[in-house]
Amino acid sequence: MGIIERDADETARQLETWFTEVAGVEAVAVREVSIPGSTGWSNETVFCEATWTRDGEVEHHRLVTRIAPSGYTVFPDDTFDLQYDIMRALGEHDVPMADVHWFEHATEWFGQPFWIMSRIDGDIAADAPPYASAGFLFDASLEDRERAWWAGIDAMASIHNLPVEQLAIPGLPTPDDPVGALLDHLERFLGWAEDDRPLDVARRALEQLRASAPPAPPEGPALCWGDARFSNLIFRDFAVAAVLDWEMASIGDPLLDVGWWLFADDALTTGSGCTRLPGFPGREETAARWSGLTGRSADALDWYELAAALRFTIIMLRMGKLLAEMGFVPDGFAYDNLISQALEARLGKSVG
Repeated sequence: MGIIERDADETARQLETWFTEVAGVEAVAVREVSIPGSTGWSNETVFCEATWTRDGEVEHHRLVTRIAPSGYTVFPDDTFDLQYDIMRALGEHDVPMADVHWFEHATEWFGQPFWIMSRIDGDIAADAPPYASAGFLFDASLEDRERAWWAGIDAMASIHNLPVEQLAIPGLPTPDDPVGALLDHLERFLGWAEDDRPLDVARRALEQLRASAPPAPPEGPALCWGDARFSNLIFRDFAVAAVLDWEMASIGDPLLDVGWWLFADDALTTGSGCTRLPGFPGREETAARWSGLTGRSADALDWYELAAALRFTIIMLRMGKLLAEMGFVPDGFAYDNLISQALEARLGKSVG
């Protein structure tokens, strides 16, 4: 189910012309173009294989082209350029990343800017059907599931351990009050997604979060991945080969990523009617491992799990409205779904 229709043969021809005229390579052949069915929500994704000649040498590449969204968007801010800058910066540090190669700002090729990166082969956990019901994690041994879980936490910690001042990522400000900045962002995001119909459970969650906001992290802010979950990792032999999807990145308390990881695993497995996969470490073990790797306290984890639940609910509100317009879900889905229900269930818990 996607919201973009693009002809694969025409896309191949456009890429061949771009590589020849802009990238400056010769004898270009682009083949095996495929566009995933879910493309278009935050960008278009185009997979291909390309062969060209450079300096007399024949090169073969497996590539991914990301094209900026052109219609309905899930997020209120345009972070397309920022995603490229983050990936390029992290590629110079000890974080498993795909290499990014070119950024094209001109819109004459695909109607929007685009960038091209290497394609990383490996296993990716699916959201639909949930990875707790099918896929490589479902089929794995208890030991390999544990390896994959810790590999994800280790990759996350490697991001959080990077000195913010050394990253120098344009367009990614360091707020004086990271907790306040997060709350203000959530309120603005919620208002934008609600449009003219408030979502009561989200409003109550925002009020509770403001009333119980923790202090700023004493260790200082860090780069937050933003969408820290299994389906945004590529695995090879249950080790992380690449960290994906940076449209929600920010500078703040990295506990937000830990909270998002835990909430997403719970909501997308047990919340989807599945049994959580045996072999996955528990919440307290996970928090302790992350704290040991980063030297940071996890005392405010309850609060950040609730913040993650609210943010996920807002995303589902925005996506649900589009899905309803397309006729895929009932009109009320945006306001009542498994994520908003999970948020409701958490509101009775104390946070701090």
